Amino acid sequence: MERSAPGRMFMLFLSGFMVLMILIPLIYPHGSFTGLDGRAGVIENWDSLSHADPVTRAVYFLGDLFCHQEESRSFIINGSQMAFCHRDTSILLGVILGLAAADEAIGKIYAGNKLLVYAGAVMILSTAAEWAAEYISGYDLLAARVATGVLAGIGIALILQYAVTNQYEKIMKFE
Repeated sequence: MERSAPGRMFMLFLSGFMVLMILIPLIYPHGSFTGLDGRAGVIENWDSLSHADPVTRAVYFLGDLFCHQEESRSFIINGSQMAFCHRDTSILLGVILGLAAADEAIGKIYAGNKLLVYAGAVMILSTAAEWAAEYISGYDLLAARVATGVLAGIGIALILQYAVTNQYEKIMKFE
């Protein structure tokens, strides 16, 4: 296996999950998934998903567990809200893009470079800055939420690629 294999596996898994998040609202009748507002860390919508198949329930269960799923802050596809809000969906997209970029750059910029970790941390902090600006100003800007979400996702990907590649290299003795 090559150096970028662990990151590529994460990227493929997350890409498949993103495809499911987009396709599920399209294959169900218009407006099948609405009113899922709640709190992160609390399972509140399990009963309302009883009409769904197991894969759909799993995707929306993860959204229910890890996201507030506020409808006004979620992308709407075919009249249904996605399983995750704007920011979380954007973070997932950023992680996928970041892993793809890191995969491409493995040979050029070694993933074991600690500067990637610092750059990743700064990218993640952009979301905190956006949260603070939103709180202070009272403005709710979708574009800022999506942009900082993608940026934070790329930062997460850089840190993940660094950590996983270093462990993988120790196991596979690439050093």
